[in-house]
Amino acid sequence: MKLAKNLSIFTFFNLVNVGIPFLLLPILTTYLSASDYGIIDIFNGIVKLFTPILGLSIIYSINRYYFEDDIDLKAFVHTVFKSLVKYSLYSCLIISVLIIVIGDKYFASFGLPVKILIYATIYILFSQLSEVILILWRASYKTVNYGIFRVSKTILDIFLSVLLVVQFDFNWQGRIVPQTIISIVFGLFSLYILYKQKYIFNNLNFNKEYQKKALSYSLPLIFHSLSGYIIATSDRFFILFIEGIESTGIYGVAYQIGMVIGLFQNSFNQAWVPFFFSSLNKKSKEINIKIVKITYIYFILLFVVVIFFYFATPLFYKYLIGGQFQKGIEIVVWILLGYAFNGMYKMMVNYLFYIKRTKEIAIYTTLAAILNLVLNYFLIKLNGMIGAAQATAISFLFLFIVVLIAAKKAYKMPWTLKNK
Repeated sequence: MKLAKNLSIFTFFNLVNVGIPFLLLPILTTYLSASDYGIIDIFNGIVKLFTPILGLSIIYSINRYYFEDDIDLKAFVHTVFKSLVKYSLYSCLIISVLIIVIGDKYFASFGLPVKILIYATIYILFSQLSEVILILWRASYKTVNYGIFRVSKTILDIFLSVLLVVQFDFNWQGRIVPQTIISIVFGLFSLYILYKQKYIFNNLNFNKEYQKKALSYSLPLIFHSLSGYIIATSDRFFILFIEGIESTGIYGVAYQIGMVIGLFQNSFNQAWVPFFFSSLNKKSKEINIKIVKITYIYFILLFVVVIFFYFATPLFYKYLIGGQFQKGIEIVVWILLGYAFNGMYKMMVNYLFYIKRTKEIAIYTTLAAILNLVLNYFLIKLNGMIGAAQATAISFLFLFIVVLIAAKKAYKMPWTLKNK
C-alpha cells in the first residue's frame, strides 16, 4: 500500500530528524543555564510567529495546486518563488524598523538580546527557500530526497551546536548561530536544485493569474498559521513576562519532550495529504469509507502514544535531563494531550483545505488563538507554568471540535461506515 510505504519512510526520516535534537537535550540541559535555554526557546517562538508573515505564506499554495491538472506546475512554482522573494524583502524592511524602534533596552529588561530578532529573520528567509523544494518532494512522494535533505540539515546543525557549546563554551549563541548558518547553506542549495530542475528562471514567465490564485489560497493561511503558532508559542512569552526567562527555559525543555507526539502526527500528515487529496478526486464511496476507517484508527493510535509517553516521561527526566529543569515534569502530559488534539484537527482540516476554504480555516484558528491568549494569562496566574500547558491543550481541543463540526458539514463522508 502506497500510503503505508510512504508513512513508514516519512516516520523513519522524521524519527531521525527529531531524535537527533532529542539527543541534544541532555547536552544542552547540562552545559546551558535555564536562562540560556529560555533565550533559545524565545528565538524558536519568534521564528514560528514570523514565518507566516515573511513571504505571506505563499509557498503553501504549491502543495494544493500541485494536484490541479490545468496548472503549469513549473510556471506556477516560478511565480510563487518570485512573489516570495518580493514579499520577504518588504517584510525584512518592516522588521528592521521594528528592531530600531524597540532597541536593546526593551529586550534587555526581559533578559533577551535584541540580536535574536536579526538571527530569526535570516533563518526564516532561507528556510522558506528550503521549504519550496521540500513541498515539491512531499507532494511527488520523493520521500528519500526529502528525508536525506532534512536529516543532513539537522545533523550539521547539531554537530555545530555541540562543537560551539561543549568545546568552545558558547552560551545561547552556540545553538542559535548554527541554526542560522545552516539555514543559509541549505537555502542556497535549494535554489540550485530548483534552478537545475527548471522550476525557477530558465526563461519561465511570471504569471499574474497564478499569483492571484496563489495569494487567494495563501493569504488566509497567514492568519491560520499565525494563529496556530500563537497557540504553540505564546505561552513562552506569557511565562517570560510573568515568571521570567529561567522559567521559560524550564518550560521549553518540557514542551520539547511533550512534542514527541508531533513526530508521529507530522509524519502521518505528510504522507496522508497527497494520498488524501488524490483519493477524494476519485469520488469513490469505497475509498471514502477507507479514509474514514483510517481516520478512526489514527485517532485511537494518537492516544496510545500519549499514554506510552506519559509513563516514560519520569524515566526520561531522571536519566537524561539536568537537575535545574526537573520542575517541568508535570507539564509534559498536557503538551502530549494538546498535540494529540492537534493531530486530530489536522485530519479534519484537510477537508477544508481540499475544497479551498482557507478563509474559514483562518477564522477558526483565530478564535482558538484568542482563546489561548486569554487562557494563558489566567491559567499561568493560577497554576504557573502548568497553566500554560493546560491552555495549549484546551485550545487545541477547542480547535479540533470546531473544525470537526465544520468539516462534517462542508464535505459529506460516510462517518457511519455505511455505503449509502
